[in-house]
Amino acid sequence: MPQIPFPNGFSQIENLPKSRESLVNCFNNGQGFIISRPGIDALATVSGVARGQFVWNGSLYQVSSENLIKITNTTTGANSTIGTIAGNEIIQTAIGFNTAVIVVKGGAIYTLDKSDTLVTISGNSNFEPCDAVTHIDGRFVYIPTDGANPAFFSDIGAAGTVQVLSFFDAEELPDQNETTFNLRNTLYIGGTDSFELFRDTGASPVPFQRLTGARIDYGFIGGLVPYSDTYVFIGRAKDQNFGIYAINQGKADKISNEAIDAILKTHSLEALSNAIPNRFKWRGYDIITFSISTESFGFFNGSWFILNKSIDGIETPWDGGFINQFDGEYYSASVNRIGKLSNSNTEYGETIPRVIDIPFQQPENEWFSAQSVSLNISQGFNTGAATVGMALSRNNVEYGEWLFRDLGALGQYDNHLEWNYPGGLGSYNGFMGLRFYTTQNVEFDANGLYANFRG
Repeated sequence: MPQIPFPNGFSQIENLPKSRESLVNCFNNGQGFIISRPGIDALATVSGVARGQFVWNGSLYQVSSENLIKITNTTTGANSTIGTIAGNEIIQTAIGFNTAVIVVKGGAIYTLDKSDTLVTISGNSNFEPCDAVTHIDGRFVYIPTDGANPAFFSDIGAAGTVQVLSFFDAEELPDQNETTFNLRNTLYIGGTDSFELFRDTGASPVPFQRLTGARIDYGFIGGLVPYSDTYVFIGRAKDQNFGIYAINQGKADKISNEAIDAILKTHSLEALSNAIPNRFKWRGYDIITFSISTESFGFFNGSWFILNKSIDGIETPWDGGFINQFDGEYYSASVNRIGKLSNSNTEYGETIPRVIDIPFQQPENEWFSAQSVSLNISQGFNTGAATVGMALSRNNVEYGEWLFRDLGALGQYDNHLEWNYPGGLGSYNGFMGLRFYTTQNVEFDANGLYANFRG
């Protein structure tokens, strides 16, 4: 039997459906194996809606509506309320040596010290509402909500103290400042059309000096997330379409493909600016994810995959929410819940549909018949009845009926998953689309797909 390669991920050329390949709630590990994404176990429910989560001073914190809570037991999700964070916008945080700063987008700004004292610093001298904050060389750098105003910075070790001369202009180009981050001790300030880079020279009164010739001519929109040894963001070249980019040695490399770009362009600028990005390692694989209004997807090893869940047969974006690593595990703040990434095949009790969509083009584009198909998938690890369905297509748009096969029960490691019927699986004019699907409690890791074709 010839082997059919698994898809690398989710991709498609517009108006060419036979080019579409897809992985849903699973990803290609770069060695040709399909790996399931994690589930999420519910630990506790809380009052309010998640606005962010962060790790500080050896503890895990979460902002739910206006409550800042400290999770005191990561096994049960037990928590206590520390104070109040006004507003309903997503928060941004920066961690210093002695203080954490919490910025409400366009709203209040707070410090949290090691004794869990929460202080509002919004009314301090020289402060104004901000959208972003970062920490570098002992100072906190703030980006005002009014992007036309210059960035400002705190005194060293004093997040709430800003001098009257502690402002600097990041506008070599006349665009508005949107975000900031610290990469390898270089300060980046991202605007609507460009990123500019600064180094701490120790000068007074403004230590941050622009690096000449280091401007990156791509604008920031949202979804800023560290990945590998860089940062990834949703942005665009001036007056161009949306894309997802990675900062790389004085430039931005586009990592989104046409299929992801097609999703991005269906969303408003506001929706993209409020995208929730995450990064986590799952079974050793370094993954980033984006949740944008009605869509969610992940990225690994240069390829994309779709993330969703199923509620009463209706597929909706995943509820990853805000994810952080703490004590070697990954925890999620989503809606009114505290969760934990796990080997579960459910997400907060909801079904996770797993799909592999494979376009097979016969090399000579000639008629062929399919006699049988065999999928090498995890066997012997399922505690109950479990099936995987296959449907076939001649155009990658319309599919035939589902053909379900049983997986081996617990301990039946040698079982073989094969679709082999009298009369075969039909004839095809140079192309066959294969779709594999399950919503059951299935270990959906796979390492091979084989087919018996006849010309």
